[in-house]
Amino acid sequence: MNFFTDAWRRLWQPRKPLFWLAFGFNALASFMSFFIQTRQPPTGIALLVGLLALTNSLIGAWLTWRLWNDPPETRDDPS
Repeated sequence: MNFFTDAWRRLWQPRKPLFWLAFGFNALASFMSFFIQTRQPPTGIALLVGLLALTNSLIGAWLTWRLWNDPPETRDDPS
């Protein structure tokens, strides 16, 4: 099997809750970064939101790594 198709199958597993958790944490971190860049909040709020965005990115990366190491589900269709 090709490396890229194997990698895609390991990452794209929407039937697993781990996939949606990783997706959610990474999307939330992106939204927080976008908020800091567009709204330019006061320094304290920007630091707090930035720290939360960094934490969400790290959690999302960890969940993606776990998803990568978990083999994809195989379908055993008799037809």
